[in-house]
Amino acid sequence: MDKELIFQNIPDKREYKNTTSLKFKEDLIEYFSETGKDQTILEVGTNHGHTTRILSFLFKEVITLDWKEEPNLRIAKEICHDRNNIKYIEKDVYASSWDDLNLPKYNVSFIDCGHEYEHVISDIKNCIIYGATEQYLIFDDYGHPKTGVKRAIQDICSNNEDFNIIQYIGEGKGSDCRPGLLLTDWEGVICKYTLE
Repeated sequence: MDKELIFQNIPDKREYKNTTSLKFKEDLIEYFSETGKDQTILEVGTNHGHTTRILSFLFKEVITLDWKEEPNLRIAKEICHDRNNIKYIEKDVYASSWDDLNLPKYNVSFIDCGHEYEHVISDIKNCIIYGATEQYLIFDDYGHPKTGVKRAIQDICSNNEDFNIIQYIGEGKGSDCRPGLLLTDWEGVICKYTLE
């Protein structure tokens, strides 16, 4: 895998606070480089498409959702202009049902959209409803001290024995990868959900 090509024009979180760290992206490559080749991933929250680009090298198909074409999806399309396995969908995931999306049964979800507790819970529930009965769910900003991401994941894990954290990714507790604050836990996590 040509990391120079993959990371072309991709900033670290220290350069652009609304992306993931380069360490986070490298951990995704390490974890999914073999298993992702035949899988579809749903990305909830495209932003400017930096992580979308990385995902496009790891997965057979990337479906990415963002609430606005301008500038987010436009910039993502520019950054990923040389990738032909990405489907971009403009969708406010909190405004209406996902029924109209006609999503295929994706095997992996990457949730990095609204960061309030209620948003994360909503994203998890929708990803489980519309995805495969066995799937991996990736989360950014788990250790961000001013979001509801960690609490939402912990609550889902506590109340659902089929949903578990299996891997911590990105930068660790105490990292300053987001200028102006220190992480209180890992930057991200990978969870696994299996419906028995």
